[in-house]
Amino acid sequence: MIKLKDLLVEAKQMQFKIPYREQKNVMKILRTAKSAMVGKYKEGKHYDFGVGKGATFILAVDKKLEDEILSLLIQKGVKNIHSI
Repeated sequence: MIKLKDLLVEAKQMQFKIPYREQKNVMKILRTAKSAMVGKYKEGKHYDFGVGKGATFILAVDKKLEDEILSLLIQKGVKNIHSI
């Protein structure tokens, strides 16, 4: 059974499609990075991973942190980030 709280949280997330070859780098960056807004990013609260089609995975990011995380990933050299 889907709870209303879970639906509200999913609506506040932005999704990015990233190639699997970048997944290890993305995980390392998000685990070690710190934010000016929230401190350390927490998986499940600020971001989450999913499965995409083909050789991609889905990175779901809290809407408030979208710009901050996207600019961090680009600065660290992650390529082929597409929004869904």
